[in-house]
Amino acid sequence: MKLPPLTALHYFTSAATHLSFSQAALELHVSEGAISRQMKLLAEYYGKALFQKSGRGIILTSKGSLLLSVALPALEDVAVVSAQLQAASTQLTINVTTSFAIRWLLPKLASFERLYPQIEVQLQASSSAESTRGKSFDVQINYQLQSSGAAKKHRRKLLDERLLAVCAPSYLLEGNIINLSQLHSKKLLLNELTGRDWRLWSELLNLTPLPIERALKFEQDDVAIQTAVAGLGVALANTAYIERELRMGSLVPATSQQAIVVGAHYVNVDPIAASSMAVQAFVDWLFSEVEND
Repeated sequence: MKLPPLTALHYFTSAATHLSFSQAALELHVSEGAISRQMKLLAEYYGKALFQKSGRGIILTSKGSLLLSVALPALEDVAVVSAQLQAASTQLTINVTTSFAIRWLLPKLASFERLYPQIEVQLQASSSAESTRGKSFDVQINYQLQSSGAAKKHRRKLLDERLLAVCAPSYLLEGNIINLSQLHSKKLLLNELTGRDWRLWSELLNLTPLPIERALKFEQDDVAIQTAVAGLGVALANTAYIERELRMGSLVPATSQQAIVVGAHYVNVDPIAASSMAVQAFVDWLFSEVEND
């Protein structure tokens, strides 16, 4: 592919658009002499005059008009794509579940932004797959139960979900923890409408089916956790989500049962964005945060 001197071509489109070397020099922040030299270079390259004098100014020759009609849109397209590529290297689109955003990611995200102030983070938190259908993200963090099979290819496990039955201290009678067999008579708090976590948790412990139909049903972990803090029942919470409440004592273990791993959060990186500096920095930061927890 044989191309003309690209600097000269750039200068030419400016001079031809303004029909003025001096205006082109002002636009490009160079001297008028620099414009003249580049125009002479380009004319010699083609062996044809691209400008001709007209009174006190200049006009394009027929060859110059032909070159401008092709060069200007081509350089404009290159400029647009270049801007997109530069933006892509500093923009980061992330999709996570609402609960993960509220309870884990958002409290930590300020530290990432301090480390990488040049990266523009665009975060979408969603409670259902339907809300992100047809959309693409550089990084997605998804939750998967153990019972739903192996993680898909190209995903990396970020964080196990360890579920612990918790309640407010006031919910315990005289401070006594609840026997597992007594859970059937307690008000359970669901973090999603089907009670899937409670069902799997009870199956792993070989408990008889719990009264899910009588539970208070919510669509997010955060609401269930706050309801437990208010003393209205027993929630099954990810220990990574309730570190602060356990430390402050606003939540306590409701039973003697230790936390059980029932699923995990996985990081899925768009293959097209995988080489982006912003994506690599964010993923490295995510795993370092997990190690430091």
